[in-house]
Amino acid sequence: MPSIESTFEAAVAARDIPGAVLAASSTDGTYAYTKSFGFRSLKDGGGASQRLELDALFWMGSCTKLMTSIAALQCVERGHFTLDEDVTRLLPELKDIEVQTSSKDETGAPVLVKASKTITLRHLLTHTSGLSYTKFGDLSLSLVDRCLAPLVFEPGEGFIYGTGVDFAGFMVERVSGLSLESYIHKHIAAPLGITSVCFRPRSDPDMYRRLADVSIRRDKSGPVEWTQQTIWPLDTVGDSGGSGAYATIVEYQKILHSITRNDGVLLQSPMIDELFRPEMDPVVRAGVMKALEDENRNNIYGGLPRGTQVAYAIGGMVVLEDLPGRRPKGTLHWGGLLNVFFWMDRTNGLSGIYGSQVFPAGDPKCLALFAEFERQTYEAQRAAKGGS
Repeated sequence: MPSIESTFEAAVAARDIPGAVLAASSTDGTYAYTKSFGFRSLKDGGGASQRLELDALFWMGSCTKLMTSIAALQCVERGHFTLDEDVTRLLPELKDIEVQTSSKDETGAPVLVKASKTITLRHLLTHTSGLSYTKFGDLSLSLVDRCLAPLVFEPGEGFIYGTGVDFAGFMVERVSGLSLESYIHKHIAAPLGITSVCFRPRSDPDMYRRLADVSIRRDKSGPVEWTQQTIWPLDTVGDSGGSGAYATIVEYQKILHSITRNDGVLLQSPMIDELFRPEMDPVVRAGVMKALEDENRNNIYGGLPRGTQVAYAIGGMVVLEDLPGRRPKGTLHWGGLLNVFFWMDRTNGLSGIYGSQVFPAGDPKCLALFAEFERQTYEAQRAAKGGS
């Protein structure tokens, strides 16, 4: 079998990817791996001055959600709020929120009625609140208004990927008196020795210098090419807890390692259990599985083999069955729009992350490389332990 290095070097040479940063580690200290491949930018064809280094800054997209979820659970530990109380004490914007019905008005739009159920933090973190991304792309609005739209269903009665984690970030800000960026710096980054995480990279010249450019694949089977698009605004107003963070892949791995190791630095054991606990309500699970029937959405959600049984948890998606040669049942994974993917396996004490900056989301070539990295990481862990 080709090595990780030869696999990724070939992918860079073929312009399947511009470059990638890989990181993985075992909780027992027997295995650790970090490596960068390719180019930080393909502008002007790349070159020695554009080599991708381990300290490159990536837009993490929805990988931000894990950091925000950890922050929210830290606030639960401190007694600021609970997972299952009505959140409107801190989020009055949601107090009189309306929910869509199956009826239509004279314009064909859904008739709205006031929601009869209250939204909890658990709903926000597991995408079961009914909040969607309907207005999120309208950059003329404030961040709160971009996140606020009529519910698609009553809280707890379905699954739709949306802005719930952004609202959880607002809760963290309001009880701590800090911006979400400052909170993450103080309570997540600093305890782990992380120095490069931000929400507005242009505000820090050093981080901006290390920012990886975006590449785009215009044809499914074609090569990637440079694009001046940033996809996410570099100077966004407000700290989006669902999408807004920039970080290095190697430092993000420190978060994955700490949680997988259950070392008590970020969260205590009960909250780590909550992070991994799958939401098993039949209606909610059916909503998750229904979403994965769409091939494109399945790819965006991690590209698992079609039909794999999964459920959603506070920290991301959890597989409910073993993936042969890869992760076992109970492993949590998630990713970011520009094809950043991670996993945390508490059974084997192994976590890892694949980082690229390729658009569009759920790119099949990136997913294939991520899967190969994961497979070879498990092989390397077994070898490090003296297994076959």
